[in-house]
Amino acid sequence: MPMNAPPLYAVVSHIVNQIALEIRLRRVLRDFTLGVLVSGSCLLEDVAHALRPRGTMSSQYRRLQRFLSNDRIDIRQLQREWTQIIIQIMQPEQLLLLVDETALSDHLKVMVLGIWVPGGCIPIAWRSYQATDYPAEGQARLIADLIDRVRDAFPVPLPTLLLADRGIGTSPHLIQAVEQERGIDILFRVQQTCLFRHWDTAHTVALKDLAAQGQVWQGVGDVFKKAGWLPLVATVAQAPGYDQPWCLVSSVTIDPSLYRRRFYQEVSFRDLKSDGFQWHRSHVWVPDHADRLLLVLALAYALVMLVGQALPPATTGRQSRLSTFRRGLESIRDLFRPTIAALLPPPLPPPRMTCVVQ
Repeated sequence: MPMNAPPLYAVVSHIVNQIALEIRLRRVLRDFTLGVLVSGSCLLEDVAHALRPRGTMSSQYRRLQRFLSNDRIDIRQLQREWTQIIIQIMQPEQLLLLVDETALSDHLKVMVLGIWVPGGCIPIAWRSYQATDYPAEGQARLIADLIDRVRDAFPVPLPTLLLADRGIGTSPHLIQAVEQERGIDILFRVQQTCLFRHWDTAHTVALKDLAAQGQVWQGVGDVFKKAGWLPLVATVAQAPGYDQPWCLVSSVTIDPSLYRRRFYQEVSFRDLKSDGFQWHRSHVWVPDHADRLLLVLALAYALVMLVGQALPPATTGRQSRLSTFRRGLESIRDLFRPTIAALLPPPLPPPRMTCVVQ
């Protein structure tokens, strides 16, 4: 993607026009996304300032507020369409899904399902809830619902793998819901105290007891005794110099180094927050409003990653130390701040007037 205004504006417009919203809401979504990109912030005051070419700050602020509070915007349906768009752009050979929960100050928590991309993780399905009011169906059903929202958008027979950390992955209910009921392979980190039963000897041992410095142990057997034992592949990997091993369970035999990609979801949360769009300072604490804001941020984040990936490699200086996201965001902001004026297409020329003399 060449780094100049017309292509970026056209790309945003092209993506937004694929989303099933009425034209007025698509225009707000487009401008909201452009304002976030230019200002490098999702704070409504900052976005409204960047949108001044569209009208006064106060009018733009109210326009953004109305979008976030519009309960006619079906976020579940939009997440499915957004997933289709991202997969069409990426054209992956394998779909690597990451799931984790993040907190917005003390007000909200958000469970996010994302697609791994080099250097980051693009949100595709999410649900916000009050920090003190966890969804009644529990974590496993919550994550399963997020998968169901977007599963129809997954190309068949594209291999799909879900990664989760031990705070989420130590759950036989989630493993059954994802692997057995939905046919998606899993690679989960689990607690070190999880018991493993060898198929050949029926010997039972805690996974942590299979760890050895600098070595990888892998075996097929049963895990989760209290759940009636689930047949899985167990992997215990401990890198030299690390105190704790990775205790992993997976649907199939897999290279444990693949689990490193799960950390890119934490990187993406940081990009959406303090390193990028200041999501944690948004003051949008109503769950439905927060869900709509994250749609804007997911779109902006994906565009920043595309711009960053299109930049020439940097081998020296400060740029060589920056992430793909930071390089992309700085490129956009350096060219287009403080408002979206440089992004807007040129106005149409005035109509030609012909004077006829009688």
